[in-house]
This record gives sequence, structure tokens and C-alpha cells, in this order.
Amino acid sequence: MSLEEQQAGERIESIQEMVSSVPGWLELNEGATLYELARFLAPVPTIVELGSWKGKSTCVLASAIKDRGEGKVHAVDLWNWKPGKRQTHTDEVFDEFKLNLEKHGLTEYVETIRMRTVDASRKWRISNPIGLLFIDASHRYAAVRADFEYWSPMVAVGGYIAFHDVDTWPGPTRLVAELPKWFVKVETEGLWVCRKVMEGT
Repeated sequence: MSLEEQQAGERIESIQEMVSSVPGWLELNEGATLYELARFLAPVPTIVELGSWKGKSTCVLASAIKDRGEGKVHAVDLWNWKPGKRQTHTDEVFDEFKLNLEKHGLTEYVETIRMRTVDASRKWRISNPIGLLFIDASHRYAAVRADFEYWSPMVAVGGYIAFHDVDTWPGPTRLVAELPKWFVKVETEGLWVCRKVMEGT
């Protein structure tokens, strides 16, 4: 193992310990994959996260951008979901999300976009290509498909899309089996990841 790889591994371990107190469903190997994609592999340092909840994965991605020394994480969510409830109309979840970023010194690396994911895609500047798109909002098939169809054209050639909960939720599992040929699967730990190898036709 090279010194750089060792240092990266130690950094990932420290980030995982840091975010261990943040509620969420991100496994250790999934967090490591997100960090490596955002810091080392994304061809441009523009990261879009669809579905952030209380910020566990957001903190990992923002830490990668901080370490990379450039870029921004664009976190898209309504922040209105609580376990056991369909939605909440208070700012409780959003406030906790912001507090988690602030507590770990990551606020400046994150832009929050509080709207539905498809609506946010319509406002995204096509001139701002995405290096990594993390799809982790609604897991219903129609919603996952809409997130992919509306956001994937903005991913740069050479950029990545990571899907959460493939093989455990039917929506994302079905969607990744239907991806067009210009997205090629990349072997990673935990997350299902593909790379955009050319523009769609």
C-alpha cells in the first residue's frame, strides 16, 4: 500500500467516526466509496446528492470536497420525512441537517436545494456539469427513474452515478438493470456505481 493510499484510508476512518453519530443508513463501505469517488475520481468537483435527510452521506461528500480543495456538494431534499410518518411540515429535520453540517465544519462546502428532485433538475444550469450524482431520494421505481432521466444528462462524460439500496429495494434494483449503454458499471464496495462513457443518443 502506498503512503497516499494509507493516508486516504486513515482519513476515511476518521470521517466515518465523525459521522457515526449522524442518523442515517450509510454503511462504512458505502461511505468510503462516496469519499473516493468525490475526492479522487469525479472529473469535475461538482457533486449532486438527491436525498440527504439528516446529512450522514452529505458530511462524507462534503469532507471529500474539503480535502479535494475545490468544488461543492449540492444537497437536494425537501427535508420533510420522518420515520413512521409520511411527511412533516416543520423545519425539524432541515434544522438537524444544518446543525450536523455546522457541527463538523462543513457548511461552506454544501449548497442546500430545498425542492423536489425533478423540480431542482429543471433549474440546474446545463453549463455546470456534474462529476458525481448520488441518487438516494424516493426508492419507488417511478421516482428513481425520473431522478435518473432528469439528472443523468447533466453528468459529465467520465462522471459517475452512485445508487443506494440496489438489491435491497426493488425501485433502484430495477432501474440499474435498464440503464442505457453509455453508462458502464464500475465495481465498488457497497454502492452500485456506473460511469458515463459517452453522451447519450
